Amino acid sequence: THTGDLHAPTGLGHAVRPMKSVSSHPVLTTPFIEVEERPKLVRRRTTTDCLFTELTHSPLHDLAPVATLGLTTRVTHSNSVAVSLDQLGLAFEPQRDSTLILVQGGYTAALVKAAGTAVLCALMYGFHLGNMNPAAPAMRADLGIEAGVENDNAWAFCVSIFCLGALLGCSLVPMVADSIGRRKTILLISTVYLLGSALEAASGVVPRPASPLERSSIGLCLLLAGRAVCGVASGSSTVVVPMYLGEISPPHLRGALGTCFQLTCCTGILLAQIVGLPALLGRSGLWPVYLSLGALPAASLLVLHSFLLESPRWLAGRSDAEAIRAQAILAALRG
Repeated sequence: THTGDLHAPTGLGHAVRPMKSVSSHPVLTTPFIEVEERPKLVRRRTTTDCLFTELTHSPLHDLAPVATLGLTTRVTHSNSVAVSLDQLGLAFEPQRDSTLILVQGGYTAALVKAAGTAVLCALMYGFHLGNMNPAAPAMRADLGIEAGVENDNAWAFCVSIFCLGALLGCSLVPMVADSIGRRKTILLISTVYLLGSALEAASGVVPRPASPLERSSIGLCLLLAGRAVCGVASGSSTVVVPMYLGEISPPHLRGALGTCFQLTCCTGILLAQIVGLPALLGRSGLWPVYLSLGALPAASLLVLHSFLLESPRWLAGRSDAEAIRAQAILAALRG
């Protein structure tokens, strides 16, 4: 092994860097070629750059960049509106008067009424989701569905048909909501809940025919129909109500109002489990009353329909006249 001369000239006139050779192979040399420096590219300015350089006195200056991609609300100050981060500094400049800075949107009366009325669908959804378990022994005894393989299968189908109806409802309701609007769709869902609750309650009060088997068949068919109808309404509720809550609420309140659907649903399940206990309404002769309780929120929603404002977002995409109506509703929701 040997190394070449450190200063060995080459025919090209460049200095060479020696490399070690192994065994008897010749020494390989690589010339240094000077490369011209590339011009520096100017980086595009972003809103985050402006926030940390030009808007250092802004209240949003200390926020993380991931949280400052855009404003979630419009900030007004002395009749000046800032709708982007580039204009945010204008809203916080010193003013001669003592006008306070207002952030549009909050828990206004119109917003609370509209959201509270809409989540009644979630209460009905939770009630019908849990009303078959507590009173099951009394219901099966009165309907003649005693313990047995075939009867167990019939009862299981009676309970699970709710899920089939929900699958149908959540698949079809988006087209209905886009066609007639969110408000009318929610009112239609309440009517379907009312019909389903009536069918479920009627399964326990059918007239007594001569044959007990015939009475059992009629009651079971009514219960199956009621469960399927309530399933359609429940599946529709899981799509339309969260959509409606998100469209009427300000951006900074959408998370809080969005959780109201699940919270109200769990409340309905809890009420169904408590009221359906055998010590209360979950016994023979009283379970039809227990099943009819699902109609109370539906009737309440239909009575309070005036609180249920139409979605401004749906109206804005319809026509110019509806867009003007959307502005009026949005002004009412924001107070």
